[in-house]
Amino acid sequence: MQSDHAFHPELRHATVPTYIVSYLFPALILIYEIYRVGYWVSQQGINFVAFSQTGYEYALMLAMFAVQVVVALLFMALVWSTHHPDFEHRLTNLALGLACSGAVLAFDYIALQRPA
Repeated sequence: MQSDHAFHPELRHATVPTYIVSYLFPALILIYEIYRVGYWVSQQGINFVAFSQTGYEYALMLAMFAVQVVVALLFMALVWSTHHPDFEHRLTNLALGLACSGAVLAFDYIALQRPA
């Protein structure tokens, strides 16, 4: 008798390198954002009025996002040039990773950086 696996066929197409390239940068940006906000709250309290003057931290997060875009483009160029059959699944994962990073950056800018 054959046992039924709980995996969906769509999830088997994405490989470990795809997940690393897709979700490593959003995880790093989110961890850094949590650290920034936590450090601010421990030093200044919940008052985020002067949070936009924190300096280079937001620029560092934007630089990490730019590196993520470059790495994603290089990864997709490599996958496309080798004619992998799961190009669409990898593209979807990379787009979702970019959207996750963009969501963290948008939260930081809209909720914390924008002057009152």
